[in-house]
Amino acid sequence: MREQSSGRWSPLAARRRLLGWSRRTVPAELLAAALLGACSLGTDPVPPRVVSAELTMPMPLVRRLELVLDQPAAATVEYWAEDGPRLRVSAEVGTRPALLLTRLRPARHYQYHVLATPTTGEFTTEPLPGDLAAVGLSATGTTTAPLVMLHLYDPAGFKGYAIVDGAGEVVWYWRTVDLPFGATRRENGNFVFMDKGRGLVEVSPDGSVLHELAQDPEQEMHHDVITSLRNTLLFIAFDARTVDEERVLGDAIWEWDPEAGTATKRWSAWDHFSLASDRGPFTGAEWMHANSLAIGPRGNVLLSVHHWNQIISIATDWQGVEWRLGGPNSTIALPAELRFSGQHTAREVAPGRILLFDNRRGLDASSRALMLDFTGETAHERWQWAPTPPNHASALGSARLLDNGHVVVDFGLAVGVENSTGPVEVYEVTQTGAVVWHLVVGHTFGMYRAEPLPTVAGEQVVP
Repeated sequence: MREQSSGRWSPLAARRRLLGWSRRTVPAELLAAALLGACSLGTDPVPPRVVSAELTMPMPLVRRLELVLDQPAAATVEYWAEDGPRLRVSAEVGTRPALLLTRLRPARHYQYHVLATPTTGEFTTEPLPGDLAAVGLSATGTTTAPLVMLHLYDPAGFKGYAIVDGAGEVVWYWRTVDLPFGATRRENGNFVFMDKGRGLVEVSPDGSVLHELAQDPEQEMHHDVITSLRNTLLFIAFDARTVDEERVLGDAIWEWDPEAGTATKRWSAWDHFSLASDRGPFTGAEWMHANSLAIGPRGNVLLSVHHWNQIISIATDWQGVEWRLGGPNSTIALPAELRFSGQHTAREVAPGRILLFDNRRGLDASSRALMLDFTGETAHERWQWAPTPPNHASALGSARLLDNGHVVVDFGLAVGVENSTGPVEVYEVTQTGAVVWHLVVGHTFGMYRAEPLPTVAGEQVVP
């Protein structure tokens, strides 16, 4: 879909270079100094001229601005709506820079300006589709996380990933066939989504599907995908064995290399645990029900095992289990008041320090974010937080640490679902327990996670 842009074309006055996928621009004072130095050497550059500009819509809430320049140069564009932030994005040096305008709010009139030229244009974004608009989002406070990705699921409504800004406005979304079961980001800025009904999909911010690994009914991938230290993808999949004529679902960790087109099993629980002695309080066809992966500070891999109420650290060479926290055969002592139940999103945020979302499944208590230290033989509480009023989410949920020490906490089940109190909501809280931002998700069955993000595609807010 193409849109008309308006304006006159004149020279660009600055060269700004893209740095990685974050697209940071060169500060104006450094650019001015570089140009001044060039002039003093008698090499005053001839500024480029914008020959043409074309605006297209690769997907809802995204625009691509394609410029043609008469010589290689960088380009920077600012764009804004009346009720939102002024945003900026830059492209690498070239004669045909293409810039993605992202973090757009729905049903808004936007203007844009190619900096240092009179080149301007405007466009209007489309409204949200009915099922996503029906979710209903209400935000209060001021978040320090620029964006948050919600993993939304409703059997009769919207299924997929929706990125929201601090005002609770959806600024990007991607539909799934079934449950959104985890998401990660590669070094190039592409998203990798786990879709229970489709498999793994690598998606660029403009909505293009770059790679896909189809779901396998025999060894179904589930619950999490993360980016490895090699920029490949690690994911959880069922590993079925027949025991006493019964099919038992254990868990394995696989590595997917999209560029090579390979998927390799790296680890299986059957090689390290006993079905007879490694058992938790939750039973069924699934032996473990692993529900999250994370890379630790030393390259170790953390696996959260829901049915065992346990977190496991796997050695970097995949050959051994380093430690077990909580549940059966734990190698670290855990005081009774700190015992977690049905936990999600366990992550070793510093050596010997774990942050997790403690569902407290099976307990008459609010779910909580819990941080534990275990540098010795016994774990100790570092920090914990639960909301007022209490919210018991018997399943789903997440807790993510921000660089400033705040924690984004998601309570993921609606009232009445599996004895949960609801509502579905997200908080950003400080280490002192102060709530700085609160998002209520009005109408959905559940929200698997709420993941903080810095950008959609490297856009920056203009101060």
